[in-house]
Amino acid sequence: MKFFFTILILLIYNDILAQGSDANAILEKIKKSKEDTNRVLAYVEYGQYLENRNLDSAAKYYLKAEALSSKLDYPTGKFKFRSNYTYILNLQGKFEQALRLNNESLEIARDMKSPLNVGKSLANIAASYTYMGNFTNAIKFYQQSADQFEKLDQKTFLPRLYVNIGTAFEHANLFNKSLIYKQKALRLARPMNDSLQLADILTNLGGCLFNLKKYEQSQTYYLEGLNVAQKIGSDIFVIQAYGGLCRTYRGLKKLDKAREFGEKGLELARETGNVFLEMECLRALMFVAEDSNQPELSAKYTGEALKIAEENEMTDHLVELYEDYATDLARRNNYKAAYNYLLKYAILNDSIQGIDVQKQLQELDTRYLTAQKEKQIITLEKEKQTRNTLIYGLAAGLIVLALISALVYRNITIRKQIAENEVLQLQQEKQLVATNSILKGQEEERTRVARDLHDGLGGLLSGIKLTLNSVKGNVILPEESAMTFTRALTQLDGAISEMRRVAHSMMPETLVRFGLIEALSDFCEGISSSGQLRVTMQDFGFDKRLDSSVEIVLYRIVQELLNNVLKYAEATEAQVQLTRVGNNVSVTVEDNGKGFDVKSLDQNKGAGIRNVQARVDYLNGRLDIQSTPEEGTSVLIEIVV
Repeated sequence: MKFFFTILILLIYNDILAQGSDANAILEKIKKSKEDTNRVLAYVEYGQYLENRNLDSAAKYYLKAEALSSKLDYPTGKFKFRSNYTYILNLQGKFEQALRLNNESLEIARDMKSPLNVGKSLANIAASYTYMGNFTNAIKFYQQSADQFEKLDQKTFLPRLYVNIGTAFEHANLFNKSLIYKQKALRLARPMNDSLQLADILTNLGGCLFNLKKYEQSQTYYLEGLNVAQKIGSDIFVIQAYGGLCRTYRGLKKLDKAREFGEKGLELARETGNVFLEMECLRALMFVAEDSNQPELSAKYTGEALKIAEENEMTDHLVELYEDYATDLARRNNYKAAYNYLLKYAILNDSIQGIDVQKQLQELDTRYLTAQKEKQIITLEKEKQTRNTLIYGLAAGLIVLALISALVYRNITIRKQIAENEVLQLQQEKQLVATNSILKGQEEERTRVARDLHDGLGGLLSGIKLTLNSVKGNVILPEESAMTFTRALTQLDGAISEMRRVAHSMMPETLVRFGLIEALSDFCEGISSSGQLRVTMQDFGFDKRLDSSVEIVLYRIVQELLNNVLKYAEATEAQVQLTRVGNNVSVTVEDNGKGFDVKSLDQNKGAGIRNVQARVDYLNGRLDIQSTPEEGTSVLIEIVV
């Protein structure tokens, strides 16, 4: 189950640095100042000092700043109030109210014509959407904010912004994408000497690694984050580290240490009034109790966490809690209530963390990264143009000389290449003409020999058979001579059949008279009837016959391929497919035999494959052989007629 123990830090006025200020000095400033803008700023500064110690007290001073800012019509004070107060509202689970104030702060920043404040407001709006479970809008506003700060070269805000973007992706189950942004944030933050920001990023990274089940790495970051947070007295990140260590030690099967840190975090969260972190600590302890075989205690923690999430409409956390509470109800045999909570979980989970939302987030991130790369390319192009102008100005003569030399060399090289290509082309054409002549001569000779065998020798043998049959009926022979005579007639029948088979193999009569499809059908049926191989044939689009020379070559190709199957493939089945669409003809021969490594053809092509390739080249076609050991072979021939 995923874990979101992260606080989205709003981009408030870091120049005040109230976290390290002296409380008495700030209070003295408030006491001595008049009811003017200086007192507004002092109220905000003291609120920032208190927010990691007591949220209610911090909220009190922020509200004082707002009241005085409204009285003085002081835009900066109004903006600072909203930027800081919405942080407290989020920790209290009042997300809708925080979003409304963040939208107001954006309008104030635009009226002030302050690009920096606009960037902060955009990031704060994104944080509100993240808490509310609207991750598509969250990423969109974070990217707008990042663009704003990069335009202003305000790199101090980028680490925290990248953490928040990573958190939004984390809530959408895109943990690896989240890790990229959070690691990027840590690299930028370490040299900045901002302990509060560093504590935030370290604990966030710990949570991200926990979700990726990298518990040892998660523990390292949480312990470092806890150390930093304790040094600066930041209760929020101390609680966040405690809760994270509770989860991590549970993952490492160290339940006693997990319980110790979880209880510390819960106690501190309740002391500071931080309901958000209180809920997360309750959930962490819930899992520890479950692993410790304490179902009643686990159910107690779950119920308390669910109550907080429902009261504060923490949409994303409700998803997990509905599932957890359904499990607890089922343990107590309350299956009807468990089913209802599982139904709530399914509906809410689909609306927040479904595939479509993840896809939208991925697309937003891709567009953002693409825009960033385009900006980098434009910047690099400008720098390149500046450098090139300087180089061209200083070395114009050398460049001209180099260009002339390059052109001469290029001209010589091109002429040489053209000559080589022409020689190669002539050789190829010569080879093709020779091959075509050989193939044509072979087929003409096959046709002549087949005709002579069938019409000449075949007719002669048939005449001899008829003569002998007539003699047999008119001559009385001894029994032994009669048997010899009969045996001679049988051998004569065999000779006639063999002569016809040879003539048919050299040039099938069916091919000449009825065409390619009929001839191949007879050939496939002949192989199937032998019992060695079952061959099926399919054809499409052959309403008209092809040119006789093309039909003969295609017949020889299929004949050669099927003979190869019979000799080498050890197949039981083969399939022949012929398709004609317009002027495009394709032939496919497939078998279920033992196959082979196609790469071996590069070193050693057999005579059969060479013959097939030569015939395909004769037709100006394309040959494609696909085969894998033990998975059969498929040969595709494509030609244009």
